[in-house]
Amino acid sequence: MPRVAQTVCVLLGLTVFMGSIPKSLFAQTAFAPLTLSAQTAKAEHISYTTATTGTLYRMLPTMARVQADTTHTVSIQPAGSGKVLDILVLPGQAVQQGQALLHYQNHSLHIARLQETQTRTALAAALATQQEASQAYTRGKALAGQTVSVGDMQKRLAALQQAKENVAARQAELAVLKHRFDEEYTSPTERHATQDETSTLVAPFAGTITRLNTAIAADVEPNLPLLTLSDSQHVWLVSDIAPQEAALLAPTGQQLTTLPDGTATQPLHTKIETIGAVADPTTGLVPVLSRVDNSQGHLRPGMVLNSLLQTTQSQSGLLVPADAVQTVNGQNVVFQTVSDTTIRPTPVETGLEENGQIVILSGLQTGARIVQHGSLALKAMMVLPAMDAE
Repeated sequence: MPRVAQTVCVLLGLTVFMGSIPKSLFAQTAFAPLTLSAQTAKAEHISYTTATTGTLYRMLPTMARVQADTTHTVSIQPAGSGKVLDILVLPGQAVQQGQALLHYQNHSLHIARLQETQTRTALAAALATQQEASQAYTRGKALAGQTVSVGDMQKRLAALQQAKENVAARQAELAVLKHRFDEEYTSPTERHATQDETSTLVAPFAGTITRLNTAIAADVEPNLPLLTLSDSQHVWLVSDIAPQEAALLAPTGQQLTTLPDGTATQPLHTKIETIGAVADPTTGLVPVLSRVDNSQGHLRPGMVLNSLLQTTQSQSGLLVPADAVQTVNGQNVVFQTVSDTTIRPTPVETGLEENGQIVILSGLQTGARIVQHGSLALKAMMVLPAMDAE
């Protein structure tokens, strides 16, 4: 047989033999350690991380819209009717609790004050009548049987009782008016002047004016919303997903949301509060809601953000950054430190990769110190010499 043909047969035989070897044996292939000087490490910006035990969850990418927290949103309505005198705020303006928002001329308050004046006058007259009737009854009682007859005494007693009832009625009317001033025209959203008919709408809590529905000199009526105030300290993140995807979500799972550029370097971590039980008949999607602290004011209703929702699919093992794992000759490799200047390429078996992390199933011990940033440069140190040799 010619020599060339013999060589071809040998190579074919080796190929068949190598193909019959399980891939797990290749994963045990040992690589030569790499020597890394301090200058090289500095030039390549080498950084290290430690393998830690944990569980990685599959995340569902979605879009989340920012929505005002309706449990802390109030429509401010006047208690009386009248005319708007002046408006002290603008839509989008942040306000503090108790801050004046709007003044209006309250005709209902004016009528109530006139009624109060009339009632106080009537009460004074009733008290005078009661005093006079009481004195007449006392005199008649002293002269009963002498100059005052029994019938006259009964008339004086009846007049005294009627005077007392009249006083009680006037006092009840004043109590009703006081209740109106204290409860109807004074509330967490409204207060009134003590003398004139001016009423002021105030903020019941700190927040942002999201809507203004009136103007100067406009008519106002009870139960007519003039302003809307929202608590901007908290907002909702609402994600609409398909029902089959909602079935994969973990109740009370984590939600990671990417904030707008320039506001934060890390994703916003929140907890899934509710997963809708029924799909929206219009869109066919299920709403997923989480409540977010917005004390910094970075989130505004109407914004749409990229978000990740935690599912029930997970895998446990050693967790390392995904960029710490490189592929060399078909094997997944991490670069484990042996000393300050020696790096050992270590074959590993990997599992689930998600959100910049990957699970190491075997080949590495807990607490192992490996290269994170710069692993690609170390891979080049392994591959390029072999390519030059060829």
